Amino acid sequence: MTMSPDGPIDEPIDGRRARRQRSREAVVSAAFELILEGKGPPSAEEVAERAGVSVSSIFRNFDGLADIQQQALELFGERYSHLLLARPPSGSDLDSRIAFFVRTRLDLYEQANPLMVMARMRAFEDERWREHIASNRSMLTRQLRACFDPEIDGLTPAGAADLIAVLDSLTSPEAFELMTRAHARTHRQIARAWEASLLALIDNCYIWGLTPDVTPSTPKGKQ
Repeated sequence: MTMSPDGPIDEPIDGRRARRQRSREAVVSAAFELILEGKGPPSAEEVAERAGVSVSSIFRNFDGLADIQQQALELFGERYSHLLLARPPSGSDLDSRIAFFVRTRLDLYEQANPLMVMARMRAFEDERWREHIASNRSMLTRQLRACFDPEIDGLTPAGAADLIAVLDSLTSPEAFELMTRAHARTHRQIARAWEASLLALIDNCYIWGLTPDVTPSTPKGKQ
């Protein structure tokens, strides 16, 4: 409400809408931050305190906590799409592409892992979360192919599918979660292990089945 010389007048509708939108954005941002801090799924009280709004205003502006979590999930693409879409410089050798791939994966997981863990939990009960996970997996697989296309293209269709599946599983969000929590591995240790494993699997690509017009190269470890 604003004041005029003749007394109070109603706040313009556009002003109320803008204030409501700011409140919604603050709530979504607060939920997103809490999830990334490992406090997810956060309670309405936690979100309200972080956003600086009342609990009642949360339920006026959203259809419950599930709606807030879904809105926070949509921020994932805005915050991390640059890591999902990153590609190595053209003409890079295999060692450089492996280093780029591992660095990009670890940057994504270390920044967004709590949200990705919550998404996997919610996927058991919500189709929207399953769709989000499927979309992210597809983007990660496309990135993998872009990094190692020169090696993959020389394989038979079955060999290429096998190699992609193994590399994708080795460097998946679930593998990162296992290595950090169950095995207490650090960023540097995971990077070292993944780089060595990727090189061994890709450099020995003849085990996956080469197409007839491709001559096997000598693995680096046997030169």
